[in-house]
Amino acid sequence: MMTSRIRRQKGLTLIGFIIVLVVVLFFAYSAMRVVPMYLEYHALINAMDKLVDDPTAKSMSPRKIKESITMSLWASYASNNIKEKDIRISKKDGGVLVRVAYEVRQEFLGNIDLIGSFDRSVELR
Repeated sequence: MMTSRIRRQKGLTLIGFIIVLVVVLFFAYSAMRVVPMYLEYHALINAMDKLVDDPTAKSMSPRKIKESITMSLWASYASNNIKEKDIRISKKDGGVLVRVAYEVRQEFLGNIDLIGSFDRSVELR
């Protein structure tokens, strides 16, 4: 009597591998588009924190505050999307409020764009 043994395939088929590869590549491509936006925002946070730590910042003119932020961004290679018009400075309760609000539009696929909206405020006292 002969018993037939069925061998079960183990592992990934070629089609399964291609599907996994496409998913991994899609997420890698997405990260390549999104990560630079957040690196730029992180540089902005560092520039604004540096301004907060500066004891003379409160007495600076609005022009000098804008220059300080843009120079910090320029030094960290993050001055692509943040323009001087995005930096708003106003007086507030014995201090100075510095707000940077900007939007980044990044091409994604065809006519689909990724839009990042960033807003950061600090108060200089």
